[in-house]
This record gives sequence, structure tokens and C-alpha cells, in this order.
Amino acid sequence: MKKTILILCAALSFCMIILFSLAILSPQKDKYPLEDFKTAASVASGRIAPSDARMPADTHTAAAREAEMSIEDRLVNELKKYYGATIAEKSTQAILLKVRDYMLSLYPEDGEARFYDILKRAFPELADDIMITLKKLDKYNRWLKENELLLSEMNELERKGTIWEKRRELFGVEAEDVWSDEVYAYEERQQHMKDTISLLDASYDTTIEEKLDIYMSTLNETYADSPEAYFLENRGLLAKVFFGIDSVQKELAQMYPERRQTQINKIRREMGYTQTQIEEQEKMDAYRNSRWENGLNYMTAREKISTTFKGPEREEKLKALREEYFKHEAKTIELEENDGFFRYQRPRVYGRN
Repeated sequence: MKKTILILCAALSFCMIILFSLAILSPQKDKYPLEDFKTAASVASGRIAPSDARMPADTHTAAAREAEMSIEDRLVNELKKYYGATIAEKSTQAILLKVRDYMLSLYPEDGEARFYDILKRAFPELADDIMITLKKLDKYNRWLKENELLLSEMNELERKGTIWEKRRELFGVEAEDVWSDEVYAYEERQQHMKDTISLLDASYDTTIEEKLDIYMSTLNETYADSPEAYFLENRGLLAKVFFGIDSVQKELAQMYPERRQTQINKIRREMGYTQTQIEEQEKMDAYRNSRWENGLNYMTAREKISTTFKGPEREEKLKALREEYFKHEAKTIELEENDGFFRYQRPRVYGRN
């Protein structure tokens, strides 16, 4: 076990972790520190008290004001500060893809509109041009995903040639700028991280505590003092990725319910959740558990009806069964089943669904 842990540590230390979309392209320039932003965001989120920020007395008032700013205000300031001098360059514009995705993770319904407003405030003359660049990157990333199998079957020379052909198709001569040497190196590090997550998925001989320690320490080593430092404040996303690791789920599934909830609470506490937030999430877990128990009982009863009855009689009994188990949601369940989707045949992911 110790040997496995050492291997994991070495792999994770070598990789620069980019977990929050694991897309092929999400470039970064590590020369831009965001320590002030990280501290202010921590204070604003309640993760540390203002008195714990350890700021010099003459900067406390300014930092306190920054902590009271909205996340949009803080991002406007950070983008202007760190990217203002080079924002006309396509390679810099490409970096903002991760900022847009961060806003979408916080505000799924209107995150893109909020991000556009941030751009209009930070770079009013280039906001539309930046959005066009990011739309092209979205198209490129979709192409990569759709052709993942085909690309994996090519040798390295063919694969790189095909990828660069697509890049030039979308960006023309500017492709060389978008995928500069620095960005390309960043892209390679992402692949290392994807490989590392796969390694964690299969690490069944290490405990959750050991995996969590590696996960959190690597996150902090990678994101502290980087333009992505604000990702460390998105505890929900950190937890979502960790709970999605296959070996973590396998261990949680083998626990008794009380022990499992205790472990989930501990994981959230290590990720910076407050006690109030942990208690709120525990209530949500209990609600999810209740829905899953009800849903699985429904599926058992449904199977019995489906094998016993046929034709209209079966449909009438299934309708009555859905209404018994799901009340006002019965119609939604029926429409899902008509489309061949059975929500309680999905994998259960403890801590997430």
C-alpha cells in the first residue's frame, strides 16, 4: 500500500492538476499570481475570518472593501490587472475560457451573460472579439471529444497533424498564437492530469483519507498563487470531482449508512465547508437517500407488473404505480420512461445525487 501511495504522490506532483472541466484546451499563464484575490475571496466566503487574513494594518481597509465586492467586481479587477496588457493577443483571450467556465459552474442559467458583462466592463472594445474566440474554442473542444476514439487510434505524428489541421481550419494563421509553446505545454500537463485521475479511479488499495490528502494537497500546490486560485473557493466543484472518483464511490458504497454519512461530512469539512454548510448538505443527502429508496422500491414493483401483465392492462397498472410512488412527478417519470430513460437505473454517486 505504501508503494502505491508513493507512486500516486509522485504522479500527482508531476501533473499540474486541471480538474474542473478536464477539457483539452484551457490555457494558463502561471506568471500571474492572485494571492490578494484568493485572500479576499476566502474572507468573503466565510472560510477565514477577516482577522485571520494576516494583512498589514495599512492594507486591511482596502482588502476588506475588496472582500465585500461581488465576484463579478473582483474578476473585472483581476482580469484588467493581469491580462490587460496582452488581451488583444489570441493566446491571452484563450486563457479566459476557464474564467467563463468558472462563471457557468457558479451560475448555470445565466453564467455566460454574467461573463459577457464582466468582459464589457474589463475590456469593452474587445469583449465581442473575445467571445468569438471562445466560441471557436468550444467548437474545437467539441470536435476533440467527438473524434477522441479516432485520434486515439492514430500514431503521434498523424494525431498531431490532424489536430493542427483542425486548429488552422478554425483560427487560420492565428492558431499559432492561440496554441503558443506555453499553451501547448499546458495542454500536455492536462493530459497528464487525466491520466492521474484514471490512476486514482483504480486505486482500490488506498483509503479515502489517503486519496483525499493527495487530492487536496495537490490542488493547493497547483492552484495557489495562480490565475485559477479562485477555483479553490468553489467547494461544491471540488467535492463533485472527488466524489466522482470510482474508487471513492466503491468504498462509500460498502459502508453502513451512518458510517458513510460521517465519512462524507468529514470529506466536506476537509474541503473547507463550514459546520452550517455541512449540516445543510447532510439534510440534502438524507432527502436524496429517501428518493433513491423510494425509486428503487418503485423499480422492483414496476418489474413485477411488467412481467405479469401485458397491453393496456399493464399500462394502466404502471400509471397507477407511478402515481403511488411519485405523486405530482408521475407524469415526468412517464415521459422519461417513454424515452427509454429510467433515473433509478443510473449509478448512485454518494455525495452528489
